[in-house]
Amino acid sequence: MTDGWLRVDKPVGPTSHDAIARIRRRLGIRRVGHTGTLDPPASGLLLVLVGRATRLARFAPATPKRYSGRLRLGLETTTDDLTGEPVSRHEGTLPDSDAVRAAASTFVGDLRQVPPAVSAVKIGGRRLYRSAREGRPVEAPPRSVRVLRWDLEPGPEPALWDFEAEVSSGTYLRALARDLGRTLGCGGALHSLRRTGIGPLVADGAWDPFSEAPAPPLEPIDELPLTIPDVLVDAEQIARFLQGVAVPLPDEGPPAGANAAARDSAGRLLGIGAIEADRLRPRVVLAGEPGA
Repeated sequence: MTDGWLRVDKPVGPTSHDAIARIRRRLGIRRVGHTGTLDPPASGLLLVLVGRATRLARFAPATPKRYSGRLRLGLETTTDDLTGEPVSRHEGTLPDSDAVRAAASTFVGDLRQVPPAVSAVKIGGRRLYRSAREGRPVEAPPRSVRVLRWDLEPGPEPALWDFEAEVSSGTYLRALARDLGRTLGCGGALHSLRRTGIGPLVADGAWDPFSEAPAPPLEPIDELPLTIPDVLVDAEQIARFLQGVAVPLPDEGPPAGANAAARDSAGRLLGIGAIEADRLRPRVVLAGEPGA
């Protein structure tokens, strides 16, 4: 099978791009992509799409993302994690556990977050990390994110706190650690991070392409969890849909303007269509295409 998807467990060190390059070599397939970047110091789940499945990236689960990790209080760095140069160190007594938990609770909900100065966010078509590497760091404007859960527990040292978080796509845990430290007046930086889940998918049991373990079989495109509803295409209309022609919708279906996954009676994913009044207009046609 040359079309499908994989749950991949990226280790600490490689970039997400490195992981994709490695997977291409391991699978012997060029058409490979992923649905969400992980920083090199972070490990955990990447949803990797292969062959025709790469056309479904925008419809695959991107949120909520779940993480476990550790942060350090009393330190602020240029990258908001321990890979950066120290900007300030707190010499006094660190806040107690009640103060830390109370401050952390203020970050649960809808927030305006400033991304780290060293990140893949683009300003004026240029990645922030490129400007930072050239000695001209740029502060990005704040953007809307959502923190659904951020539970902190004391770590092995007074400065260290372990956490579990569930956040929207685009939320930086490095920025959460930084902003918590600033709220407490002592500074903060991310110590370590692991992505444990994306939507219904979990990191447990995922494949590490940098290990000696053989590549697992691809999961079928038909079983890729999607964030849009299904629409059953009548057997008499399948050929028309696969030719790019709009087909009638069932009497009850998603509202106009929405996207839907077109499936046949056996559950085969035919493609993605846009709802237009009482018709489904193909946007992405999958069934019948040659493999990658």
